[in-house]
Amino acid sequence: MREFCQMSKNQNQSQEITRSEHVFIGGGTGSGKSALVEVYLAGENYPYVVKIDTKGEYFERTAAGLPPWKGLVEGEDYEVIFKLKDLERATKNKIIYCPDYDEQEFEYYDAFFKWCYERQNTTIWIDELMSICDNPHRIPRMLKAIYTRGRSRQTTCWALSQRSSEIPNIILSNTQVFFIFQMNLEADRIKLVKMTDQKEFMIKPEKYHFWFFKLGNNKPVLATLKLRE
Repeated sequence: MREFCQMSKNQNQSQEITRSEHVFIGGGTGSGKSALVEVYLAGENYPYVVKIDTKGEYFERTAAGLPPWKGLVEGEDYEVIFKLKDLERATKNKIIYCPDYDEQEFEYYDAFFKWCYERQNTTIWIDELMSICDNPHRIPRMLKAIYTRGRSRQTTCWALSQRSSEIPNIILSNTQVFFIFQMNLEADRIKLVKMTDQKEFMIKPEKYHFWFFKLGNNKPVLATLKLRE
């Protein structure tokens, strides 16, 4: 099965995403946000990707007989790391860091982002931002550095979250590209409108539909995440 996006064509709307841009993907469980990111970041345009899997999705997929990263082969296209110290010995350009229970702590998250920041030329895939920033006023120091200074080092984030109202403002204010799927709580949609001044985000798309907005465009574009065999 292959996922792809279909957006309305508008010569005044840029749809290109560069590796120097931070991306936010908002949406509830099953809305399609993870499928979109998985396909985007598997591509050749993103040669260096590190996913931080705080939800244990790697174990869930493996137990179900599903590939942890659809479209890629573990051991050939990417490798899986369970201990932060083993990141230094990684040999693949694409990595899934699935921290064990002892490393699901704020200090380890900060150390992880420090490693990414120093590695440079890296796209960070955060599978659930609220696992890292557990309240709107708490953010790892090095994640903040990536959002405020990382673009000059080609180190940027693709951050996913179900609850935009619960994440730090500094993340949304330094994001250039938004994919907004279904978000059922009004507070989450209001937060996005306040941070982007795009009133369209108050309208909930249907399942597998989303608003695409890039800073500099006139307004969000309603798009479809297509699923085909």
